Amino acid sequence: MIAVGILNTVAAVVFTAALCWRLEQIRREGGGLQSIAMTIAIAALTLAFVVSGADVTEAIDTVTFTGAARVLFYGLLAVGVAALIIVFFFPGRSTSRERRAGIEAVPLVVALIGLQITMLVIPIDLRTEGLSVWTARNIAYAVFVLIASGYLTYGFVACVRSIRRFLQLAEGYLRTSLVLLLIGLMSLTAGAVTQIVFVIGSATRTFGQGRLLDVSGVCSAVGVVAFLVGISYPMLRARWHAITSRRRYRREIDALGPLWELVTEAVPEVVLPISGAPAPALLLHRRVVEIRDALTQLSPYLTDDFEVVDDAARADMIWAAVEEYAVAGTPRAAVRDVVPGGADIESDAAPLLRLSEAVAAQPVG
Repeated sequence: MIAVGILNTVAAVVFTAALCWRLEQIRREGGGLQSIAMTIAIAALTLAFVVSGADVTEAIDTVTFTGAARVLFYGLLAVGVAALIIVFFFPGRSTSRERRAGIEAVPLVVALIGLQITMLVIPIDLRTEGLSVWTARNIAYAVFVLIASGYLTYGFVACVRSIRRFLQLAEGYLRTSLVLLLIGLMSLTAGAVTQIVFVIGSATRTFGQGRLLDVSGVCSAVGVVAFLVGISYPMLRARWHAITSRRRYRREIDALGPLWELVTEAVPEVVLPISGAPAPALLLHRRVVEIRDALTQLSPYLTDDFEVVDDAARADMIWAAVEEYAVAGTPRAAVRDVVPGGADIESDAAPLLRLSEAVAAQPVG
């Protein structure tokens, strides 16, 4: 029981973090059907694990009726799984996905109504009891569990089939995330099916192996852990990428310092005004733009072989160009681009970083 409580707490924390991340993504990028469905799924699963807490369960049952927390728990799981079906059902925008979203409401509503009705039929003293051979022999209790586990099995299988289609096209971190989700959902499916087998066997008195519950519990635990890791992996990777990128940008800003100071001291008008504390990515981009603008102004004082000599020779030429520019005050001929750019900030900064290192290695005076 302690292990289950810890797992539920960890799951609630992870799902809460994932929910906040999804809301932030929607705020930044907007939300289509898939984004909204994923957010609903995470929100429902987060609330489900919160509801499973002993204190919360007791409070809900006290305010409403005995067993309401259990209905709410399985109902939230069903809503979360239904939303996941929409998330993983065919990539891209299409009318078929919107139609599927409407169709999925039918089994979901049937399952929710069935859970509510069967719970009210279950004797009050059994409503809060855990699943066992004894409780499963109560018809209403058995039907309640079969409805809950049956719908979850249906949802898990639908998600597994859709994820397998995604895997054929997925690459990189997305593929890793989907594989973890697939493992988690398959384990959860096995747990739900095992639970169904146990309930049927106990209710019909044909068999009632208690070990089936142990197997179901292990499969469910493995499934929850794998699903948690899979659903949070993009969030964790994005956070890790942001942290490492900021650190790398700061290092590159410092590394560009010698070249930037040299050329902007000669051509100060290229320095853009700064307001507040710009992000490292923005500041690096500004440094690159300022250096390139300054080099463009200095280009008439750089010989034509600047583009083909090594970085040490380029550094010497820049020092000489700065001195000549200081005397002349303006370009003496047509300007030109002297350092090739790149497709992104990293490739754009790479040649300037090498040139800055060469400038820093030059003896002063």
